[in-house]
Amino acid sequence: MNRLLAVFMLAAQAGQLQAAQLKTVTWTRQVTDEERLEVNVSYGAGELTLRPGESDLLYRARFDYDEDFATPRADYRGGRLDLGIRTRDNRRFKDRSESSSLDLWLSRDVPMDLDLDFGAGSAELDLSGLPLLDLDVSTGASESEIRIDEINPVAMESASINVGAAKLSMHGIGNLNVERVTVKAGVGSVTLGLGGEWPRDARVSVEMGLGALEIRVPESLGVRVMRQNFLTAIEADGFVRSGRSYRSPNWETAERRVEVEISAALGAIDIVRIP
Repeated sequence: MNRLLAVFMLAAQAGQLQAAQLKTVTWTRQVTDEERLEVNVSYGAGELTLRPGESDLLYRARFDYDEDFATPRADYRGGRLDLGIRTRDNRRFKDRSESSSLDLWLSRDVPMDLDLDFGAGSAELDLSGLPLLDLDVSTGASESEIRIDEINPVAMESASINVGAAKLSMHGIGNLNVERVTVKAGVGSVTLGLGGEWPRDARVSVEMGLGALEIRVPESLGVRVMRQNFLTAIEADGFVRSGRSYRSPNWETAERRVEVEISAALGAIDIVRIP
């Protein structure tokens, strides 16, 4: 009985020691006279959350991290914000990265270029209403969700999403206010929701290695899908097929039209009409 009690006490002490190693640090900065913000986030492993912040804050960043293996960094100078983690033992940090997290809030009032480089773990990105001039997202072995539930108030020429061995869900792409979207995926599952306002006609390019792709198309949107190979199975109920292209019934009459180009090595493609 005493030996069992000792084991429980040692386990409790180990848990307290691990908890004592975790730290939280927060950086904030008020909006002043910034006309444009460049945001660069490089985050190796853990949980990443991004969302719109309070109107008077340029940014707010909160890191939870294991101080034995990592030190967070937040450098701001001349309209450029660099966020990330410096690791002292990268292998051991990855083994314990479940406790690492970055929560980032960005201003709705300052137009920005957003560059996110994320490794392993999970990412939840809410870009709703953010004034994005440029968007570049790169992830490794992660599970990522990107939502754009409100229109981007500034026009954007292009957005780029690159994922490795990952699961990606992206919803409200029409609210990006973008002319061209490029999605590249290695191995995994990708869901692209074409909902949103679509202020102008646009083009979406998808390049996949091995995996499953689902494209969710609102009934009011005119969509033409063109695939670049014959090896990938495609399901497109309700679409009109012509060779390697598939057109929604309202392609010619829709107020907004989107062309989707797909290049996939091997996998399955589902094109689904939604209300």
